[in-house]
Amino acid sequence: MARYFKEQDIDEFRECFYLFARSGQITSLDELTVVMRSLGMSPTIQELTGYLKGKGGKMSFADFLEVMHIHSRAENLPHEVVNAFKAGDNDKRGVIPSKQLRNLLQNWGEGLSSREVDNIFREANVSNNGIVRYEDFVKIACAPVPDYY
Repeated sequence: MARYFKEQDIDEFRECFYLFARSGQITSLDELTVVMRSLGMSPTIQELTGYLKGKGGKMSFADFLEVMHIHSRAENLPHEVVNAFKAGDNDKRGVIPSKQLRNLLQNWGEGLSSREVDNIFREANVSNNGIVRYEDFVKIACAPVPDYY
């Protein structure tokens, strides 16, 4: 599985894996859920159950890497986020007022702070009183953080 991930990613996965799987193996749905979600994945309970059952109820780090590879290929977060915006876009114009976007980012789910939203808006070149093309915004917001090593 090492050929599918960068060494830096594997190190991050390993650190998170052993932080929550103290016995060296994942043996419960709760452990698998916490580890994968801590790494930014959004698997459903059904997917998690299938992964754990597929590994006989116990998952070593090598098994976990395989599951991460399978799931990362199946999960398409930018597409899912754009579809969520489209569902709320009654006029089908492909845009959202920046004030409404700020409200969503600060008050839904794990709300972001005002400073965090300001940083995202600055990165995405969004003005506070403008209109945002949500597909362009999602591309920028979901882009990988550049590696400066």
